[in-house]
Amino acid sequence: MSQRQNDGIFDEFEFMYRHKRELEDEKKRLEEEEQRIREKEAAEAAEKAAAAALLSEQKQDVKRKPEKKAKQKKQKKKPAAVPAQKDKKEKKKIHPKYAKPYRNDTEKDRARIKTDKHRKIEKKYKKEKELTEKERKNRAEIKAAAKVFASRALIYTLCALILALILSLAIYGILRIAVGFRRGTPHKNISYQVGLSADTVRVPYDTLVRDGVVYVCGDDVVKLCGFTVTGTESELKYISPDKGNDTALFYTGTNRVSVNKNDVRLIAETFYEDGRLYIPMSFFSSYSTGLVCEFKPETEDARAEIRVYKRILNEYDHKISGLPAQYEPVTFRLKEQTVLQPLDESVLADEIPEPEYKIDASDYLDSINPHNLYGYISVVNESHRATGTMMYDDLTQIVIQSPSVKEPIMLRRDAARALEAMFLEVRGVEGYERFNVYSGYRTYEESAEKDPSLDENLLGLSVDAYFGDKDRSYADTNTYKWFYNNAYKYGFIIRYPSGKSDITGVGFRPWTLRFVGRYAATKMHDEGLCLEEFIEKYNLERVLEIKKGDQ
Repeated sequence: MSQRQNDGIFDEFEFMYRHKRELEDEKKRLEEEEQRIREKEAAEAAEKAAAAALLSEQKQDVKRKPEKKAKQKKQKKKPAAVPAQKDKKEKKKIHPKYAKPYRNDTEKDRARIKTDKHRKIEKKYKKEKELTEKERKNRAEIKAAAKVFASRALIYTLCALILALILSLAIYGILRIAVGFRRGTPHKNISYQVGLSADTVRVPYDTLVRDGVVYVCGDDVVKLCGFTVTGTESELKYISPDKGNDTALFYTGTNRVSVNKNDVRLIAETFYEDGRLYIPMSFFSSYSTGLVCEFKPETEDARAEIRVYKRILNEYDHKISGLPAQYEPVTFRLKEQTVLQPLDESVLADEIPEPEYKIDASDYLDSINPHNLYGYISVVNESHRATGTMMYDDLTQIVIQSPSVKEPIMLRRDAARALEAMFLEVRGVEGYERFNVYSGYRTYEESAEKDPSLDENLLGLSVDAYFGDKDRSYADTNTYKWFYNNAYKYGFIIRYPSGKSDITGVGFRPWTLRFVGRYAATKMHDEGLCLEEFIEKYNLERVLEIKKGDQ
């Protein structure tokens, strides 16, 4: 039997049970009503009897007061009023057909309505019984098929969703791997070009870039520049054909190079591979002229590039007018040491005013104003590069340095003593207690600069002295203003002053102090010169040559 049939039968039984209850409630109500009627009739009979008795009594006692009669009449009316009041408060029955309270239906109408309801139920039962067994089976099969179809559709939908999720995750993972590989994995090759007219070739990346150091093949540079090569595999010498046959002797497998008999330390070791010598590219950038070395790191969209070519002097005319290229001679910056005759200091030495000190500086005057006026006129820049041979036997540890610097800070003796005297006034008299020194002399290997040959600290005459943050805001402090106006008295200058970066090649560094001696410092302070301008104005290039020969 179908669910629908079961639901119909259940509704019919429920209706019959509810109808039976209604009949029982109606019967009970009728019995209670009859009981009330009987009680009412008994009460009325009692009242009549009482009235008759009262009448007889009234006849016997005519003198009874009228108030007593009114009171008796009220007592007679009370019992009859109570049942009538209760009837009015009774709840009205709900009509079984119209779901509304009964109005004027009689008992006959109610019976007829109930009979019609029963007939409908019986007709429904009869119709259900008339269904054949085949129809019932068909209905059951249709319901079963519908259930199977719904369950399968649900399963297929879930499977499709799961497959779509797995596919999307797989695609996302592949994309992440591809992007990560592209970003994190270096390219296998590097674009390498030697000479502007040469073809660009692809070289294995690890051959030319090792541990962050960029190399170039020395054999390619020899071919490009026309160097002559002599020596053995362990000691190989390159000889330049331009301007004096400059030489560079490479000690293979080390970071040592002798450039025109000047020892130089490279940032990494040279090495042989497949019979070819590979040299750090920074060597040619720092110590050669006329040779341009360019390196572009790899990006997500392009591989790394290395270009080595000779600088063209008439580049504009060559490109625009098509004139033959004229190349700058390829030479090495460091020249062989020569000893020149010393200069006559009396030519330069004029009188300078004696400064006023706030301390007793008599014990330090021999260092503040050294006898040799040219003793500390040295410079490190693009034209005068430092070498790995700058070692001094008069290095002295300074008295005051920052507590954050654990290693002792060293300076050459005169610079260290002049700095000590200046600190006596800066901290002891002026009260700038926070002022400290953070760096001094460094060797070529200890240099913090990207190109050690441009590191001023290799001279042993410069210090980084400041307080707070190491930035340009230090120039706004009273400490810096004091140094700007008074450091020359102790032989110090601001090495890289403001507005001179086009001359010094370095931006404004208010924290870098450089010792040059009181005479030169006073000249530079009074005339507003930087070190390069001072050397040029007083024609002291020859002083640098003499000092170079004395090393």
